Amino acid sequence: MNFLEDPVIVFYEVTRACLLSCKHCRANAIPRRNPMELNLKEISSLADQLLEFNVKPLVVITGGDPLMRDDIIEILDIFKDRGFNLAISFSGTALATEEKMDDIAMRVKNIAISLDGSNKAIHDGFRNVEGTFEKSLEIINYVKGKTSLQINSTIGKHNIKDIENIYDLLKKMDIKSWDLFFLVPTGRATDILSLEKNEVLYALNFLYQIHSSGGMRIKTTEAPFYNRKKVEGEKKLPVTRDSNGLGVTDGRGTIFISHIGEIYPTGFLPLNTGNVRKDRIANVYRNSDIFIKLKNPEFLKGKCGKCSYKEICGGSRARAYATTGDYLEEDPACPYEV
Repeated sequence: MNFLEDPVIVFYEVTRACLLSCKHCRANAIPRRNPMELNLKEISSLADQLLEFNVKPLVVITGGDPLMRDDIIEILDIFKDRGFNLAISFSGTALATEEKMDDIAMRVKNIAISLDGSNKAIHDGFRNVEGTFEKSLEIINYVKGKTSLQINSTIGKHNIKDIENIYDLLKKMDIKSWDLFFLVPTGRATDILSLEKNEVLYALNFLYQIHSSGGMRIKTTEAPFYNRKKVEGEKKLPVTRDSNGLGVTDGRGTIFISHIGEIYPTGFLPLNTGNVRKDRIANVYRNSDIFIKLKNPEFLKGKCGKCSYKEICGGSRARAYATTGDYLEEDPACPYEV
């Protein structure tokens, strides 16, 4: 796929409403829905716009909590009826009943459940609501065997010493896919939760050990330097983008559509490039100055611009923006030297 022209993944935030109050929430989610959210007619128009790309992207339904929309099944059907592969992500709330999970599992290729600790003290403390750890385990049991299941974990100061225990728990539950989001200080998240470089390197080494042993697929979000770790470990040279998704990050193969139709590179990089209510998504992705620069590593600054791995990494543009105000600056979390 040529992600200069077509995105690999489109994230659609159907709502910012959520019953939780997580410490890292980029959306600053609140319990109430915004009356300006896209309605079903507008969502149908959004789905039709995505058909303008040469290749259909994966559509990831996210929030807030997607279950806060009582029309979530209708939303899924809008995309499914147009032939899109769908994924959806949840946190552990009482809205995730077994019946609702069954209805959703029939419509999506993948369900992602958040688990941020190996025990309720760590997980519930991070999610700011007691009982979410047990509810997440309950949802996992609902979903297992019905569709592909992925666990999402936000990694920061709160749980870096717990990631080996989280892995052990996932192994016991026979989880096959684990996506780790390396915290970006945006929304409710602050630098207090961000990892030091030595902690990032420890996490990368541990994740590569899991990858090398097989049995669990490891993905990272806002940690593209994990691609370097994999390439070095597997001696995949020369360092170029390939069809396995290396180099897909922050507007390079991704689009984020907000609950009110705003178009962003990702949900963690708050650079508004348009709105689906008045702009064509394909035109924005292909021609917006911000997207053009994000897709071309030659625009990168600092050590990211000098790095020989910039084709497959490029650093987290979201973290660069959050910490420096310049989305093309170097990623301060990168543990490697140029």
